[in-house]
Amino acid sequence: MADEIQAIAMPKWGMEMAEGVISEWHKSEGEKVKAGDDLVDIETSKIVNTLTSHTGGVLRRIVAQPGETLTVGSLLGVLAGAKTPDADIDRFVRNFSGEEAAAELEAETAGAPAEPAPETKTREAPAPEPDQPDSSHALKAVPAGKSADLSALARGEDDSHIAATPVARRLARDLGVNLHNVKATGRHERVTKADLEKAVAAVGGELPGPAPARSASRAPVRDDSAVRATPVARRLARELGIHLDECRVSGDRGRVCKADVEAAAALKGKGSAAPRAGVPAEEAAPAFEEAPLTGMRKTIAARLQQSKQTAPHYRVQIDAEIDDLLAARKQINDANTDVKVSVNDFIVKACASALMKVPALNVQFDGEVIRQFSDADIAVAVALDEGLITPIVKGANRKGLIAISNEVRDLATRAKLGRLKSEEFQGGTFSVSNLGMFGIKQFDAIINPPQAAILAIGGSEPKPVIRDGELKSVTVVNLSLSSDHRIIDGAVAARFLSVLKGYLQQPATMLG
Repeated sequence: MADEIQAIAMPKWGMEMAEGVISEWHKSEGEKVKAGDDLVDIETSKIVNTLTSHTGGVLRRIVAQPGETLTVGSLLGVLAGAKTPDADIDRFVRNFSGEEAAAELEAETAGAPAEPAPETKTREAPAPEPDQPDSSHALKAVPAGKSADLSALARGEDDSHIAATPVARRLARDLGVNLHNVKATGRHERVTKADLEKAVAAVGGELPGPAPARSASRAPVRDDSAVRATPVARRLARELGIHLDECRVSGDRGRVCKADVEAAAALKGKGSAAPRAGVPAEEAAPAFEEAPLTGMRKTIAARLQQSKQTAPHYRVQIDAEIDDLLAARKQINDANTDVKVSVNDFIVKACASALMKVPALNVQFDGEVIRQFSDADIAVAVALDEGLITPIVKGANRKGLIAISNEVRDLATRAKLGRLKSEEFQGGTFSVSNLGMFGIKQFDAIINPPQAAILAIGGSEPKPVIRDGELKSVTVVNLSLSSDHRIIDGAVAARFLSVLKGYLQQPATMLG
């Protein structure tokens, strides 16, 4: 690559991605980069992806540090030639995001925290400098009764290339301080307001009205306007300093109500809530720990809440005898020592075959348009420590049991390592969720939008039946189908379960 400066920006992996968390850089500043090299690991709502370089050069600047959360399009770093002047790199970084820097400048001059609390840590972005100083915020370096000589700080070359926060640069210009004379201690060796204060204090001056020390526990300013809440609850939350997405939701139509805000305030020791008479304070306020929702949990919460609020769920259930399936599974596994087909693999194959017979369930629905698919892309729920993900077996109707088993195992393994690609877990035409391995006999599942149905599978257990006048024991599994009544009628769902049951009870019919 020539000496051209190129930005490394936060990519957009998938239509739903809005932000990402920097996990780990694979290159260091000053290190050469070739096209195709791994640059940085980025954690999105459900996976960790690696951003690779599309060109060569030198990694001249790392802007985003591990642990920082940035929106799509934000600057992560800078690639340039080895001979590109540092001043050009600094200028490129300063000018990359003017809007964000303006917001930071406004927040700091208004007395708001310049850096949010750790749970919502975001990048501090510099801005291009205004042509004229803002006299409304001008400060005097020397209060009445004190004397100081700032001339020592005024000498020096042009300091426009010195990295500094917007507030520090503005104050330096107002005070006539050359930034060459100020020692930088800020992130990325930038001059901060505190550095400027120290330099002025060293020559006997003082900046009046310093901002109070920022508390690490101070809550960040976040936008909760999208949270559904009653007007009374919203006003009360604003008065008590409660963020609406910290509240439970128990009001009508899925809204935060006044009681929800009061409960959140009581947990934080705000408002007028007090311990009950006769109850010791330590009992009334038990010890607890708070942790912000991870990106994955936020995504799960938003999607499933939307699903329950918009899709009228209804459920149909059926029991299927799987003794012949278990026998077929044993034969396959005994004949293939390198493969272990599971009951769940049979169910994935059976669902795909049933969807070909009842295609009305093999759809996606966005509230306006129904998309009918020719292949069954089955999403299989995989439990992770931090949440749930549904990797997709694409074209399962065209694949054999062993191929499905290998693919499910590979997808599940990479899901637990956070190495799935977005297209491997977004979309799908139908979902299966199996909790039988935990001893669960029956449960209801929530539809995974934009799909229109999901199958919940319980554990198998022996049950007595009468056959030809004799009492026999058979192995039975419960199947519960949740469907979106807007586009799937009860008779269609019942027909699907009937076809599915037939495939499970006579597995040879779907393996031919």
